[in-house]
Amino acid sequence: MRVAPVTVVVAAATPPGASALALIRLSGEGLDSVLARFVRSGAEVGGAPRRCEVFDAQGTIDDGLIWLGKAPRTYTGEPTAELSLHGNPRIVERTLEAAVAAGARLAEPGEFTRRALLHGKLDLVQAEAVLQVAEARSDRGLALAREALDGSLSQAFAALREPLLDVAAELEARLDLGHDELVMLDDDAVDAALALAETEAREAAEGHRASRAWVHGARVALVGPVNAGKSSLFNQLVGRPRALVHASAGTTRDVLELAIDLDGLQVTLLDTAGERQTDDPIEAAGLALAAELVDEADLVVLVAPVESTDDPVVHAIEARLDADLRVANGVDRAPAPTGWLATSAHTGEGIGALRQAIREALVGREARATRLQVASRRQAAALHGAADLLAEAREALPLAGPAAAADALTEALEALDGLTGADTREDVLSRLFERFCIGK
Repeated sequence: MRVAPVTVVVAAATPPGASALALIRLSGEGLDSVLARFVRSGAEVGGAPRRCEVFDAQGTIDDGLIWLGKAPRTYTGEPTAELSLHGNPRIVERTLEAAVAAGARLAEPGEFTRRALLHGKLDLVQAEAVLQVAEARSDRGLALAREALDGSLSQAFAALREPLLDVAAELEARLDLGHDELVMLDDDAVDAALALAETEAREAAEGHRASRAWVHGARVALVGPVNAGKSSLFNQLVGRPRALVHASAGTTRDVLELAIDLDGLQVTLLDTAGERQTDDPIEAAGLALAAELVDEADLVVLVAPVESTDDPVVHAIEARLDADLRVANGVDRAPAPTGWLATSAHTGEGIGALRQAIREALVGREARATRLQVASRRQAAALHGAADLLAEAREALPLAGPAAAADALTEALEALDGLTGADTREDVLSRLFERFCIGK
């Protein structure tokens, strides 16, 4: 008789460090034989949690609770055990060592969720949402993550995809079968369906930054020439003095980061070194670090002295960084030019307006009306690609005919299917043959 291989993985499901309780999760075929080697309990599969004793070669490690889940009614779809123990880091470490000695192996990052995906418990969108729920930094972000985790976002992707299957079946019917009775949509109807899907996919992709900011927070960099007042504005936005301010040029040599709350939106504010030519190696290193961090920022705010907004150095910085907002600081000395936000770090004038402008640049004035709100860069890229291909299909239909349009549409569907893992070709064929009479 062939014995099934042990595929049990184990990991701590709670963060490292001392705490009142720690949760250790095991999952996989062969779980019973692994548990028998380091856990004593009277727990029954699918029953309530029961007292247990965890042990190793040295003796008892801890007393706790164990819950046993039966496949496929578990998170991973596999036999699962959860141990609730005291949160002493040494207890956790010894328990993991005992589990490995009993035949399990340490789980790789994300492996429990990967197994849930492979067993059909989650789709790709829901798998990404698991991390988003854990990392959400605002109530709005948590709501978006929950919508993705409970399947609402996947259903919205399916609703976007559904009419495109009818269009794909229409084009296939024209190409492969040539029967007039199987043609159900004229060119205008095909174009309208493609246009509607293209618009929705593009709007969702372009709204990605706002959704991502709600879930993960955003990084906002203050950049500009020396003595522009960036550090003073930083202190005003933070609400207390955190950055060193001095009239001497080059005072800020490093990048200072601090988290602030903009009416529920979590933002990490970066105060960067003022840009200028320098022979000071420390200041030069600060400028290099600032350039690297600015490249990773979600929003760039160009700060210039109100008297120098037209300076060539300011123009060069703006051209290189493509700043999202422009701030003329020092309006207690002179008025701000048109197109620049007016602030005075000295008096506090315009600080509230700047906070609001940063928030609106990141997430807009209000929640988007689209049903597709994605916080994943992968999903946004797939939607962008699908929208471009749908536009290509619309253009191809009157110029090159149904064959070229069908090819572009199939690629668009494959891009959408990559979101959740659906099968494009199989679903198009199913939709096509639904047009046949029974018995044919």
